[in-house]
Amino acid sequence: MAIHKLKPTEVADLIDNVPGRHADGGGLYLQIARPGQASWVYRHREKWRSLGPADECSIEEARDRADALRRAKREGKCPIQMLDAGSPVATGKTFADAMADYLKAKSPLWSDSNRDRELRRYEYLFGQIPEFTPLPLASIDQDAKNKALGAFEVGKKARTDLGYYIAAILRYAEEGKLLRVTDAAKAKAEPHPSMPYKDVPSFYKRLGEIDAVAARALQFMILSGLRTSELIGKRERGKWTKRPATWGDVTEEGGKLVLFRPGKVMKAKKDHTVPLTAAMIKLLGKRGKPDVALFEVTRDDAMLDTLRKGDGNGYDVHGFRASFNGWGDNETNYPKWLTQLCIAHDTRSATERAYSRTDVLERRREIMTAWSDYVNS
Repeated sequence: MAIHKLKPTEVADLIDNVPGRHADGGGLYLQIARPGQASWVYRHREKWRSLGPADECSIEEARDRADALRRAKREGKCPIQMLDAGSPVATGKTFADAMADYLKAKSPLWSDSNRDRELRRYEYLFGQIPEFTPLPLASIDQDAKNKALGAFEVGKKARTDLGYYIAAILRYAEEGKLLRVTDAAKAKAEPHPSMPYKDVPSFYKRLGEIDAVAARALQFMILSGLRTSELIGKRERGKWTKRPATWGDVTEEGGKLVLFRPGKVMKAKKDHTVPLTAAMIKLLGKRGKPDVALFEVTRDDAMLDTLRKGDGNGYDVHGFRASFNGWGDNETNYPKWLTQLCIAHDTRSATERAYSRTDVLERRREIMTAWSDYVNS
C-alpha cells in the first residue's frame, strides 16, 4: 500500500487551484471543496470522515492521525466508530505541552506578588486531574472536559476556575491569543471560544434532559443559527427594544413552515426567514396564540446559565453559529456563501445579489435539515 503520495510543497498549490479529492495513500485524502477551502478526510471502506481543515491541520498532522487510525484498524477496531465517538487517535502536542506554552506567555503579565500564587493554583487544579493533561490536543472534546470538571462539585469556584483555564489554554494553543482577563470571575468580559461542532450532538442531548424553557430555546438557537435577541427579544429599562419571536411569526412558504424575523430585530437589519426543520417544530410544541412568544424566557442570560448547567463551560451561546460554520466547512460540500446565508450572513457581492434576488429558501432548508440531523445524531 503506497502512502505519502502528496508532496508537502504542492499542497498549497492544489488547495488554491485543483478542487476534488487527492489521495495521499492509506485512506488519507486532501478534499478541496473549492479553491482555498480544503480539509483532510479519511476513508474506511465506503465511509468518509473529516480529520480537520487543511488550514489548521498540516499534512504531517493529518498523516499522524491516519497512521493512528490504520494501527487501530490492524488491532481490530473500526476507525469510523472511533472518529464518531471522539476517541483519541491523534499524536503530537499534549495539553500539558500547551499549558507550559500558555503559562510561559501568561505569567509575565501577572504582578510579582501574585505570580507564585497563580502558578500554585494551576498546579493544584490540574494536579487533581492527572489523566487529563497527557491527552493529545486533537483528542480533547467536550466529554473529556466534562470528565475533568467532574473532579470538582458543580457550583464550586475550583470547577469554575478549571473550566476557564482549560478554555484559555486551548484557545492559546489554537489561536496564539491570550484572554485579556486574569481573574476567572471576570471571564464574562472576554468572548469565549465556540464549542467544536463535533461536541455539539452530545451537548444537545444533555440539554434535552433539562426540563426548562431556556434549555429548549437554546436547542432551537443551535438548530436555527439565530442570535439570542433575535429569538427571545431584548429589553432595556423594562421596554422591548427587540420583540421576541411569536407564533404569529410562524407562517408557511411553499406549503412548509418558516419563522420570519423582520429586519428591525436582526443584526444586519435585513428580513430573515428560517426554514423550520422537523426537530425545530418539535421543540416549539403546541401552537399558541399569535402574540405569544415561542419561548417565554424572562432573562437575557437564561440561556447562558443553561449552557453552563449543561457543562458547556468556557463557551458562549453566540458561539454555536461558529459551530454550525465549522460543520458546514468540514463535513459538507455546500458553498460557503450559502451556509453563511443560513445564519443571516449575506457574503455575496452587490452584483451577485442583483442576479440572485431570491433567498434560496429550499436550498437553505436542505442545509438546515442536514444540520438538524447531525446535531440529533
